Amino acid sequence: MSLLLEALRQRAQHLPERLALKDSEQHITYAELPRHIAEKAAQLQSSQCRVIAIQLDNSADWVLWDLATVAAGVVCVPLPAFFTQQQRDHVIHSAGIDHIVTAEGLVASGLTQTVDLLPGTTKITFTSGTTGTPKGVCLSQQGLEQVAQSLVEVIGAEHAADHLAILPLAILLENVAGVYSALLAGATCHLYSLASIGMGNPFQPDFRQLVQSLVQHRISSAILVPELLRGLTYTLMQTGVKLPDLKFLAVGGSKVAPKLLWQAQTVGLPVYEGYGLSECASVVALNTPTSVLDGTVGKVLPHIEISCVDGEILIHNPAFLGYLGASHRGVFATGDLGYLDDDGFLHLLGRKKNLLITAFGRNVSPEWVESTLLGQPEIAQAVVFGDAQPYLTALLVPSSPLADLNAAVQRSNERLPDYARLQVFHPIAPLRLTDGTLTGTGRPRREAIAQQYHHLLCEGK
Repeated sequence: MSLLLEALRQRAQHLPERLALKDSEQHITYAELPRHIAEKAAQLQSSQCRVIAIQLDNSADWVLWDLATVAAGVVCVPLPAFFTQQQRDHVIHSAGIDHIVTAEGLVASGLTQTVDLLPGTTKITFTSGTTGTPKGVCLSQQGLEQVAQSLVEVIGAEHAADHLAILPLAILLENVAGVYSALLAGATCHLYSLASIGMGNPFQPDFRQLVQSLVQHRISSAILVPELLRGLTYTLMQTGVKLPDLKFLAVGGSKVAPKLLWQAQTVGLPVYEGYGLSECASVVALNTPTSVLDGTVGKVLPHIEISCVDGEILIHNPAFLGYLGASHRGVFATGDLGYLDDDGFLHLLGRKKNLLITAFGRNVSPEWVESTLLGQPEIAQAVVFGDAQPYLTALLVPSSPLADLNAAVQRSNERLPDYARLQVFHPIAPLRLTDGTLTGTGRPRREAIAQQYHHLLCEGK
C-alpha cells in the first residue's frame, strides 16, 4: 500500500474542500483527487501499460498521471523537456517505454521490445550527469515516499500551505521533495505552465514574471537551484517587492555561494540550503527553520544513515535499487567530499573526482574556489582548473558587460589561502545546457568545458 495514496484518501475525508492541485485550467480538491487518479489508472490498465513516460509541461495532469502509475502498478519515467531527441530516444529504448503521456493524451511509443527492470522499480529518473548519455536510476515507491515523509517531519506541515512548482516536474527534486511532500502535508500544489511563471526558458528566466506569480498566488514554499535564487534575489533588490507569504524556500542542485544566501536573506527570502542525489530519491540533508547552520547543507534526513570515509560521504541506506541493468546493494559511495560536525550538520567540500592536485602537491576542491568566486556580484558563472599545474586558472562568465572581473578575482583571492588563489582567468560566454557545458541542474560539465576552451587553458603551459 502506498503511503502517499493512503494519505490522500484520508485527506479526502478530513479536508475535502481544500484544493490539492491547481493550474490555469483545473482546481482539484482533496475530495476529488482520488477519483481523478482512479480514472487515469484505469486508462493505464486498459491500455496494458507496463512502463510509461510523462512528457508534459508542469500541470495538474502531470501529477495525476504520476500518481495514477502508483495506483495502477505501472513504472513511471519522467521525461525532461531539456533532453535532446537523441537522449529521449535513448531513454525510451533503455527503459522499455511502451506508452508516452503527451499533451494529446496517452499514446503508444511504438516500442514493442520489453526490458527487464529491477524488482520493485516504480520510477526511473534519468540524469545526464557528467556525460551526454542519460543514466537511469531505478527507485522504489517506498524510497520515494520515505524522503517526502521525512521532509514533512523536519520542515513542518505549516510551511507548505501553497507550494509553487518552479522547477520542471520531471526533475526529481520538484516531483518528490516538492509535490509529494506538499501533498503529504495537506498543501495546495500550484502547477502552472513554466512559461506562465517566467520559466519558459529555464536558462533565461523572466524573474519579474516569477515574482509576480509568487505574489499573486500567495506562495508559501518553493524549490530553486542556485542560479534561480541569484536571479530572484537580484530582482527583489531592484524592484523592492516583498514576499510576506513565502515561509520556506529550499535551494539545492549544486553548491550555493555563502554570499548569495546572505543576499537572499537580506531581501527577506527564507532560504534554506540542502543536498541531495537522484540515487537517494532527491534530498539527503537540509537546513530547516528550527535547525540551521550557515555554511552547511543541514542535518541528514531522519531515515538516512551516512558515514564519511577518507573524506567521502557514504550513504548506508540509499533509496535506489540500482541503475538500469545493474542492481545495487549495500553502501553507496556518493563521490562527494564532506564531513559531519559534532552537532550533526553536513559540510560539503566538493567532488572527489574533481579534486585538483597542483604541481606543488596541494589538494584543492574546485567547488570551494568557485563558491568564493560566485560570491562576487560581477561573476555569474565560474569553473576552476589546475590539476598538475603550478597555479589555478578560471573561466569566468561576467554578470554584465561592464563587470570588473579583476576586482572580483582580487576580492575572492583575499578570502583564500595562497595555494588556492587564481593567477589566471579568462572571460567566456555563458555556459548553457544547449551547448553541452551544463547539466540539467546547472552543474558545469568540466570535461566538455575543458575541451571547448582548451586553447585558453593551455596558454602559458
